[in-house]
Amino acid sequence: MQINLRSVVTLTQKAKKYLVEAKGEVVNVSSIAAGPQAYPALPYYAMSKSALNQYTRSVAIDLIQHGVRVNSVSPGAVATGFRQAMGMPVETYEKYTQFLQSHKECIPYGSIGQPIDIAHIIAFLADRKLSSYIIGQTIVADGGSTLVMGMQAHNMMDILKS
Repeated sequence: MQINLRSVVTLTQKAKKYLVEAKGEVVNVSSIAAGPQAYPALPYYAMSKSALNQYTRSVAIDLIQHGVRVNSVSPGAVATGFRQAMGMPVETYEKYTQFLQSHKECIPYGSIGQPIDIAHIIAFLADRKLSSYIIGQTIVADGGSTLVMGMQAHNMMDILKS
């Protein structure tokens, strides 16, 4: 909650004056774990990202009155090192990514996203010329995972142990 929500709220509050002066843009980074489907593997992470999405919508109403747009992006599986940072061993991560990429019912696109995929969406949302009419929205970038949510149909822990 400290990193995923409180830090965003605090930074937005502290930057509000400068955002208003510059007619700035805010793009928060959430996650498909925010729902609407359950995410039982990481409930507190999912809860913090759900709260971030609600905060994005709420603060967008406040700040648009001052010319500041607030939106967010919700990535699916992206090769960022996040899972390794959470303690997943490299071998397990490799099994995880191979499984997802070989099962189109998990990621219809057929591969894990790359950081640049998310960066392009952030750049789009931060570009007022391209996205001026988008306010308080969360763009899902997950290779189609939330359309099928096949990742939840498999017991990932059993697969990774084998």
